[in-house]
Amino acid sequence: MGKPIMTREEFLVYEGYFNTRQYDKVVSYFNPDCTIEYADDFRLGPQTPKVLHGPAEFIENYKALHKNFKEFLDLGIFLSDEKNMIVEFHTEFHCINDTQFHGSLMKRGEYIAVNQFCVYDFDEKGKFSRIRISHFRVLSNSPDFKPLHSLDEQ
Repeated sequence: MGKPIMTREEFLVYEGYFNTRQYDKVVSYFNPDCTIEYADDFRLGPQTPKVLHGPAEFIENYKALHKNFKEFLDLGIFLSDEKNMIVEFHTEFHCINDTQFHGSLMKRGEYIAVNQFCVYDFDEKGKFSRIRISHFRVLSNSPDFKPLHSLDEQ
C-alpha cells in the first residue's frame, strides 16, 4: 500500500466544513464531474438509488435538507491508500421543523442516527471524483441510544 492520499486529520477538516455548512469549502474537495451516489434512503424495499452530479447539485441537495435538519457527521473508521478512501460515520439528523423525512413525519426536536460507510475515489489531482454512501443501520432504533449532538449545537 502506498502513501495515503488523505490523512485522518485532513479529512477531519473536510468533516468540519460539512458540519458547519460551509458548502463552498466542502465542494472545493470535489472535481467538477464528481458523482455522489446513495444506495438507499433508510427504508426497506425497492428503491431507486440517488445520484448527484457535481458540486452544484451537492450544494442544492444539502441546502434543501439542512433547511429542516441539522446534520452531524462523526468520523469512525478511516482507511486511505494512494487512490481511495473508506470512512465510517456516525451521522445524526436533528429535525428543526416538522417535515417529511424518507416517508415518515418527523417533528421538531426528533432525530435519527445512522451508521454509514462511504467510499471516496480520487482523481489524478487529489480531488474527489466519486463518492458512494451506504447506510448500514439505524442506530436510533435502539431503546438505549443516546445522541451525541443536540438541536442547540451550532
